[in-house]
Amino acid sequence: MVRIILITQVLILGISTLLFSQADQSGSEVVSSTKHHVGINASKFFVLFNEQVNNLDISYRYAITETSRIRVASSLDVSTEEGDFTNYEFRVGYDFNYKEIEKWRFYPGLDLTFGQGILKSADRVNTTIGLLPFFGIQCKLGKHFSLSTEPSLALYGKIRMDPNSFDPDANDRWMELKFLNIGQVIVGFHF
Repeated sequence: MVRIILITQVLILGISTLLFSQADQSGSEVVSSTKHHVGINASKFFVLFNEQVNNLDISYRYAITETSRIRVASSLDVSTEEGDFTNYEFRVGYDFNYKEIEKWRFYPGLDLTFGQGILKSADRVNTTIGLLPFFGIQCKLGKHFSLSTEPSLALYGKIRMDPNSFDPDANDRWMELKFLNIGQVIVGFHF
């Protein structure tokens, strides 16, 4: 617990230092549009609703115009313990500005996702294909940094393949509809 508090304090101090360095000499903040945005999911540092976060570790957004962006995101979890597994997900999508007020940006969008969870010890593969409409809220912390969240409603098609199982329902297909990324925090760098 002390370690988490220490890491959080170091992050806050580091971000604060970088933000104050973005002001020009007259003291007014420089805020301009940038083409590129790299985001890192910081939900592991913010434990608020962490169990509902669909962890995408890194994302990239490219501004097509001043108000619209294309985006890609990926995540990879690998375990080398007994019963080892590999989970990965890849998303592509589009978002656009709904409203922008000073440092706040509100933007809806849609992501297409593909992911797999592979349990090597049981030779089981779970495949996920889906649509994720979302509504994002971003707070600009200066010219190069932002914090954002993107709660979404996910429609998934899921396929489970378990060739070694004797259960007739082991190989199955189904649909899911659920809320995702409630409480997700993305730390963004713009350039």
